[in-house]
Amino acid sequence: MKRLLVGDHREKLLATLETILRHWGYRTLVSSSQQRLTSLVKETTPDLLIFGEDILQNTSSPLSQMIVEKVANGTPLLVMTDSLTPSTLQIPHEILPVPVDIFNLFEKVQKYLEEYPRKNIRLALQLPGMLCLGNSCHLAEVISLSTRGLFVKTGFRLQKGDSFRIVFPLLGMKKELEVGGRVLYSVRPDPDNNFLQGVGVGFTDINQDTLEVLQGFLEGCLLDDLPGQTGEKLVAENASKDNAEKPTLHLINPAA
Repeated sequence: MKRLLVGDHREKLLATLETILRHWGYRTLVSSSQQRLTSLVKETTPDLLIFGEDILQNTSSPLSQMIVEKVANGTPLLVMTDSLTPSTLQIPHEILPVPVDIFNLFEKVQKYLEEYPRKNIRLALQLPGMLCLGNSCHLAEVISLSTRGLFVKTGFRLQKGDSFRIVFPLLGMKKELEVGGRVLYSVRPDPDNNFLQGVGVGFTDINQDTLEVLQGFLEGCLLDDLPGQTGEKLVAENASKDNAEKPTLHLINPAA
């Protein structure tokens, strides 16, 4: 299991990242204490470091010096910042803006931790759908979905390269999407896949407004899947106008 070490002074941000990263299946160690982080960097071998910019400003501290050594030995570093000005840190790193965008976080974590990284979050779900080719429409079931495409379970025979329209509801948002798609691959039923039959589809004409609606839906599904009431708290945190602290997440559609 890949291990991440996360350090920042903002406790709420740490708690948010810990919950999300563990939910994605990564062993995640977090702390806001310089002393504790120094010990963790010394005693563990993280596969990815995620640190707040402020905590690394003291370049002469034992923590900063050990981070420099880890990075020099090949450990990637993401630096969290809510500043719009370029980072002055001299350590090789990549920026992770705060509030954190879940999709951006996913892409960066995949980039550094997975042998075959995905750029887009893909969720397993069950949504009714309809495939429309010319004047004929066929019932189908969407069983996985991302912002770039989906997998649809259908008995209708489609070949790689076939184009069509697909309609499916965004349950809980009282919205319906209709987008163009093209078959990227097909799956034929056999005992090894429990006789699943369907096609992998790439979207062909998704505009920015539709993309943001879809991101909001996927974001809501992700938050709903978080353990306990974490997702609800994050949505409430972003929606609250009286919240003195900056939101930890940049939500596409907090009301979804």
